[in-house]
Amino acid sequence: MSSFKPALIKPTYDVANFGEDLSLPLNCLSGSTVTLTPSTATFVQVLEDGRVPIDSVPEFITDSDKMGMIHAGNDTDFDTTWQFEPDMSAQAYTISFNFAVGMKVSAHTSGNFKISDVQIICKQIGGGEGDFTYLNKIIDPGMTNMAGVGEQVAIINFSTTVSAKVFDKPITFQIKVNTDNATGTYQTGIIPLFCYLSAAVPKTWTTSSILMHLHADLAHAFPIFRDQDNMNMLDTGIGL
Repeated sequence: MSSFKPALIKPTYDVANFGEDLSLPLNCLSGSTVTLTPSTATFVQVLEDGRVPIDSVPEFITDSDKMGMIHAGNDTDFDTTWQFEPDMSAQAYTISFNFAVGMKVSAHTSGNFKISDVQIICKQIGGGEGDFTYLNKIIDPGMTNMAGVGEQVAIINFSTTVSAKVFDKPITFQIKVNTDNATGTYQTGIIPLFCYLSAAVPKTWTTSSILMHLHADLAHAFPIFRDQDNMNMLDTGIGL
């Protein structure tokens, strides 16, 4: 009968088994709310290299013809930062942005209004080491001018490959909506829940969110997994 030698059993901890697509909804409680009507608004989806971007996002179908937009007040461009506080060490490999912003001209006197560009800044707060910027991207959605009262929606969807260690350093996501404006009253902001079609028919809706592909990191695990020398000793049968 063979003897059982626990020291010869090498623990299995495959980080690949712990990959997760984490969805962080871009919700706001601060600010004002205005209603947009998809069937009368102008929609633009920003393309990546001329292609329609797709991603794994939660969706539902409804024929609603109303969307709520969160804005900072009349005649004020939108600028908001969200902060993600991780509860364990992990490695982020892909960060995807899937959200919609809008502009509503509620009173028009003269001139042209439109969303001129959207700026996205992703940083990791470094404490005494200083912040590290993973992304600072300015997107021109190609909106047309509004020469009267009206509404327009820009859908932003793109991914960036990173190699970010997240643990005790929060990650921030800043979205700025810059506008061209003239004489009148406008509101601009983010649309937490948006659709992909303007027609008043059953259509697909989703949430404005940040999608992060994360893998658990061994740094938070039992100390034996932090030292490759210890792992190798287990193969030899040498006691620790």
